[in-house]
Amino acid sequence: RTGIVGAALTVAGILLSGPLGLLLVSAVQSSGPWQGPAAYVQNYHPIQTLPFFCGFLLVSGYVVLMTALHQIAEERLKTQTLIAVVFTAIFATLIFFNYITQTTFVPALAKNYSPQLDPAITTFSLANPLSLSWAIEMWGYAFLGIATMLAAPVFNRNRIERATAVLMILNGVMSIAGGVISAWDLGWVLTTPGLVNYMVWN
Repeated sequence: RTGIVGAALTVAGILLSGPLGLLLVSAVQSSGPWQGPAAYVQNYHPIQTLPFFCGFLLVSGYVVLMTALHQIAEERLKTQTLIAVVFTAIFATLIFFNYITQTTFVPALAKNYSPQLDPAITTFSLANPLSLSWAIEMWGYAFLGIATMLAAPVFNRNRIERATAVLMILNGVMSIAGGVISAWDLGWVLTTPGLVNYMVWN
């Protein structure tokens, strides 16, 4: 039952922080392509924080789900799934930091803007494809990818579960690849291939 709750939170978070949230942001006011901190502040609207608030659901869902999978795992898989829980905790720590930054810190900088705040906005805003926050985001999901690969063998009882295991492994491969590619070229994350990768692995 706990696993079902975790899965439901995860799906809700994916939908609300992903396509639904982004559609609403686009309909009200998107930040547009990055043209520097001053332009970002001019285009800032509180609605832009909505996907990140919903992202808390997504992250929480994964924490609950992975913990539940560890509890129901066969004894031979317990060490593996415990490691998956640890990697999920690393993911949650990094991504919670990112979403706190996007929902609280960056909006405060935008509302109290002065040119002296430009370096902080540039460093932390996810509107900037070269921000520290994107590096954290991509590697955070890479760690989650390791967790999903480790937890995948729990799903082994029937065809649907085995298909789920395959999807979890593919999620892991794509997530880790995203982190590695970002280390080579961080700016790719807001290109079309980068955004497709980001949406698909979720």
